[in-house]
Amino acid sequence: MFEAIIIIAAVATIVTIAIIVRAMWDPFYCCFMTTADIGVLSSSSLIKISSSVYISEHFINSGNSGKWARSITKFSRMLVVVHNGKLCLYNPCPLTEELRKELNELGTIQQVVVTNCFHYAFLTQYIDAYPEATFLVPQGMMWKRPELQQHCTAIPAATEGSLFAGTRYFRLPDFYQEHAIFVEEAGLLYCSDTLYIREPETRPHGRFEIRLMQEFIRLISFSQPCGAIHYFDYVRQFRYPGSNDLHKKNVECWRKIFALPITRVTTGHGVFCGCVSVTKTELQNLLRCIERKDGWMDRAGRMVFRLCVRGSSIRYRDWTCLYDKEAQFGYHPPVKEEKG
Repeated sequence: MFEAIIIIAAVATIVTIAIIVRAMWDPFYCCFMTTADIGVLSSSSLIKISSSVYISEHFINSGNSGKWARSITKFSRMLVVVHNGKLCLYNPCPLTEELRKELNELGTIQQVVVTNCFHYAFLTQYIDAYPEATFLVPQGMMWKRPELQQHCTAIPAATEGSLFAGTRYFRLPDFYQEHAIFVEEAGLLYCSDTLYIREPETRPHGRFEIRLMQEFIRLISFSQPCGAIHYFDYVRQFRYPGSNDLHKKNVECWRKIFALPITRVTTGHGVFCGCVSVTKTELQNLLRCIERKDGWMDRAGRMVFRLCVRGSSIRYRDWTCLYDKEAQFGYHPPVKEEKG
């Protein structure tokens, strides 16, 4: 009897820890474990995907001013689309001298697009380097970082459309305003955060304890792999309580995306080179993962997130501000009446 109680208590403890970590890791990491001085550990030359598409790939840490930040490493990828000598850059990554030279050889930077409300760390480098370019960011970024308003324009309020010739965007209905990008000529889908490419069995870098921690987080946070791709399942926790409408809108959006002639996928992070090939079967399997109804772990995580993050609006402002009405697309500030 005593042994059974110990086993039940141990299982309950492990499940509780998994729920808390699943709900809290991303906001805690973004708000407390990432510093402004992100370090570039290595960079590769532009990777050519097709005649009009390139990927800029960098290996970075989360900051040089903290031990944990220096230890947590990841890849950062930018999508480069070329049309008639004009360039559009999606998800700006570190602007090294080598990259700047390669971009200048390809053409003129016309647009730089921040694809969600968390991928803006290197944006100011491009604002300084290319003052004649147009800078587009999600509406939430204009509220989260008001200093960007003098340099940037909000992405159009339409939930889908085109920002650059030969490309289409689809805005996912989650709070961080992710924009999935499709480049028709390359059959390429680019998604900064909501999709993830499965890592090789032997990760080629990083301290053991950090890799162990990251593997645990991936295990409890991602969907089952569909080919080489995972869906970031844990975003379900960050939706409003009882947000069945958001789930339905999310599924509808992904159905539209996966109906496109996608043959390749690339993401903002993950250990791979350039992009990966996908089949229609793999995309359909991935859609089934996205269609899954929220489970008990999603609902429990939502309660933890509401209590610990949304209940601490100052401590986690970089996250909680994105739920404000001012951060939503289509928001118009009230007109102040002039006193007669």
